[in-house]
Amino acid sequence: FSTPLAKKGIQPVWVEIDNQEEKEFALILLGIDPDYFTPSEIAWRFRGQDELSFDDMMALFLERHVPVLIQPRSKVSGYVYTNLDPGAKAFTVDLIGERDFRSFEFAQVVPGFEADFMQVDFHQLYEPGEIQDLDLEGLREYLENLPCCVLGGDNETLGDPLNLVFVGDGRHMLATLVRNGWDLTETMRQDTAWRTAAASVFGWHYRTSPVSPLYLFDRSQDFALQKARHTVNQRNHLRLWLAPVTLDGQNVWVGQISRDIGIRFTSKTFVTHKIDPVVDEARLYITLDIIISESLRALGYVKGVGYSDHESPQFNYTKDAYYTDGLRVVLILDDERNPLHNLEFLPWEQPGKAAAGSDKADPKNSK
Repeated sequence: FSTPLAKKGIQPVWVEIDNQEEKEFALILLGIDPDYFTPSEIAWRFRGQDELSFDDMMALFLERHVPVLIQPRSKVSGYVYTNLDPGAKAFTVDLIGERDFRSFEFAQVVPGFEADFMQVDFHQLYEPGEIQDLDLEGLREYLENLPCCVLGGDNETLGDPLNLVFVGDGRHMLATLVRNGWDLTETMRQDTAWRTAAASVFGWHYRTSPVSPLYLFDRSQDFALQKARHTVNQRNHLRLWLAPVTLDGQNVWVGQISRDIGIRFTSKTFVTHKIDPVVDEARLYITLDIIISESLRALGYVKGVGYSDHESPQFNYTKDAYYTDGLRVVLILDDERNPLHNLEFLPWEQPGKAAAGSDKADPKNSK
């Protein structure tokens, strides 16, 4: 475009649609970005660029915009002008025809971005014979016998509770989360560490700030994502590890989610984020987030974390106290959109029951 669109928060997405059918379809632009820019908006922002008038710029962006109507037996291509998303872009191409609807999901990492999962060779994590395929009850037993928590930065001290499980293809899981507003986190480097520190001190918005490494299966997280507010000190963030088991052939991702509510000093890392001690709230947040996206096939809860309360809290690696009903949420993703009334609730544990005294497990005794 010979125009610095990114500096104005604009990210063009190129789409090609090949209609091989005998009916007309219409492209629903809001599936790609519900707050997309029109060609005229962009032309007005960049009028005078390269000595082009507003009309010349508008003609340029109109010419390159993807057609909204796709005639039978035709192919169209062009750009949709979306809001800038650092790290990764997720969107759906929704097409509507007469008594017909098609939806195609895409997720693409932004070139030049470095995330944790890019350093992981998922095909080499486990030997082929090491991965065990389980049924639902086998998965429940496996998850209940996992450690209560991840390990801290020293790979020895108990950290945050292991309270989140996804079941599904990794790319589909990533696309679902990014589409729901979760950002990938950058790898921890000197430049990203300094930017995080500056964002924390000055209250800047840093959507892709790195998270510190925590450990499970004797390695740091395979995936890390976050939803940050206008300051990096307040965010929901999650870490995920690919487990050496599958559910009916589908990958199982085990992890933890917590909410940062501020910063404080600590002897472990000098400065650290303060987590919301009610860690089950972050677990509820991700559950509701995935439910309303209609990406969920089944939902359940299993034991394994261990119950704690105000009087006898647990502590993470940086000595933040937290309390929980002791359960892990299990989110089984659907390959296609699943209406809420079709959501299956697994007859396992019920959140809140442990808080009533039904699960008084000591997490220090967990394997």
